[in-house]
Amino acid sequence: MSTSRPIVVGIDFTPSSRVALAQAVRLGGQMRVPVKAIHVIETLAAVHLSDEMSAFQVQVTASLIDEAKHTWKSFREHAGAPDVAMHIEINSPVAAMSYYCKQEHAQLLVVGTRGTGTEKGAGTVAASCARRSPCDVLLIEEAYGPKKFETVLACVDFSETSKRAVEQALRVAAGDGAKVHVAYVFSPPWNKVKPKAGLPESTEAFRTAYAAALTERVRTFCEDGLKAEASWAKPTYHAFAADKHGKGIAEFAKVIGADLIVLGTRGASNIHDMLLGSTAEHVIRDAGRNVWAVRPKA
Repeated sequence: MSTSRPIVVGIDFTPSSRVALAQAVRLGGQMRVPVKAIHVIETLAAVHLSDEMSAFQVQVTASLIDEAKHTWKSFREHAGAPDVAMHIEINSPVAAMSYYCKQEHAQLLVVGTRGTGTEKGAGTVAASCARRSPCDVLLIEEAYGPKKFETVLACVDFSETSKRAVEQALRVAAGDGAKVHVAYVFSPPWNKVKPKAGLPESTEAFRTAYAAALTERVRTFCEDGLKAEASWAKPTYHAFAADKHGKGIAEFAKVIGADLIVLGTRGASNIHDMLLGSTAEHVIRDAGRNVWAVRPKA
């Protein structure tokens, strides 16, 4: 990523966004890039400022802006970000943050996974940011705090975007001294069509060899163009079977104690998954970990 493009952090004044701000400041200092905050006021009365708005609506909007500015002063102090300025928009949160990132040529958008809603897992706004942002998105789990990442899981599917995810995981390892795991999740072909007794694919030895061959392919894929970085970070490579890729990644992240999952976003076969990909969607929603969603090249 460019060292001149800023990090943008979304602020809704929840504890989750305070941790996101602190983590953004930590990363900004490490990468030597500025951090810019954005707070979005979402009200039906203030979607468009026009002559048709009543005096009462204007007063409510002004009051919300003043309140946000006042809250921001103490909020950024508690997050260890006294010098970060906050931009305020009146719009839908996802649209406003996406546009602001594009306008500022941001390289990363950082948001807390838990907003003001009651959803389990990543909130609607956080997941939508990962789907619509023009840049990479880092979703921060409040429980992990704004500390260095210790164990990073990079997920590959042998696409160019997943190569970028591995590259980003190695950058994190270089900055934080983190342990890196690289994993490929596959759907076992023998689960779809049960092999007949006596065939090689019906044996445990064949299945072990199959996973070992895929693991070697993961290593070759990662070291192609990234051999120096991989040689320094010494990632551990994995290939394992799971019926559902997203669920498999989330469960494996728990097994290895990963505090950050890095994965690429990509197009898929239906409208819901068109900008994200079903695997990434499930990981973001269910993993309960920090997630770095890497965008494809424009």
